[in-house]
Amino acid sequence: MRIPQTTTPAGSRPGFTLVELMAVVLIVGVLAAILIPAASSVSAAARTTLERSAARGVVAGWRQWSLAHNGQLMPGQTDMATPLPSHEAPQVWNGTEIPEIARRRWIWRLVDYLDDASSMLWVNDQEAFHNNAIAHAANPADGVYLATLHPSLGLNTDFLGGRQSSACDTWALSEFIRAQDEGAQPLYSDSLARLRRPAELIAFASSRGPYNDSGADRIIEGFWRLSPPWKPAANGAAPRWTQTADGTFQMPDEQADPESVGGFLSPRHADGKVVVAAPDGHVAVESFEALGSMRRWSDDATGPQWAPSLP
Repeated sequence: MRIPQTTTPAGSRPGFTLVELMAVVLIVGVLAAILIPAASSVSAAARTTLERSAARGVVAGWRQWSLAHNGQLMPGQTDMATPLPSHEAPQVWNGTEIPEIARRRWIWRLVDYLDDASSMLWVNDQEAFHNNAIAHAANPADGVYLATLHPSLGLNTDFLGGRQSSACDTWALSEFIRAQDEGAQPLYSDSLARLRRPAELIAFASSRGPYNDSGADRIIEGFWRLSPPWKPAANGAAPRWTQTADGTFQMPDEQADPESVGGFLSPRHADGKVVVAAPDGHVAVESFEALGSMRRWSDDATGPQWAPSLP
């Protein structure tokens, strides 16, 4: 006896049952739940790795500058009232004249000591910002000026090399002391060889700062300097960074004032971490909380709440 065969009409195919469709949807959902966070994690790790590599190159160039200048630490900013020697910073960047005020920041003095300045100074989000600033500025010099304000890493200008500005407590106090005693040592470190704790101090770190975008103020990743957590006060030291109810420093968020909440530090890496380069040349990824002690900022600090004072 011949058993009849069930055939599918030409040009058609069996359809999925509802159960089969639900199973496929469930499997796709599970795979997406596994793969999307994994891909995001890989991307975040790649960004951290890239910034760590950039920080290693930047601090190496910073150390080379010091060795080429008899061990002097590079000033984070030089005084506008003091003539700037032409050999101290390039006058032109990619065919564009660098504004005088921009040439006084550390960025332009460092470029000759970096193998590839653009790839080290502006990475991840800051790379696109740098390229847009240069390419789309109505005046090319304005683009160069913006680029100098927003490198990926900020420098500890207050305590390493000095920030020659009346707005800087350390510099202002040092100048006051020198007016009374010309031989007095500055309240910031000015020599690489004389640093006692080069492996502990912050030289460069992930930064964020204010940016005026067509008249609107916003916060963007990348800023040229960092600001320490404590400042001089009549009774010793006062917190510069915003403190929470339990006395710890408030973790910066995207909308917080970048200086008062975190001193321009950017905990943009996984679990609120910051890329930190030390004066001895090593680079680490550290928690924001670990950077709230003044012993991380000043070689002279005697405790976490220390601040420079008059002798």
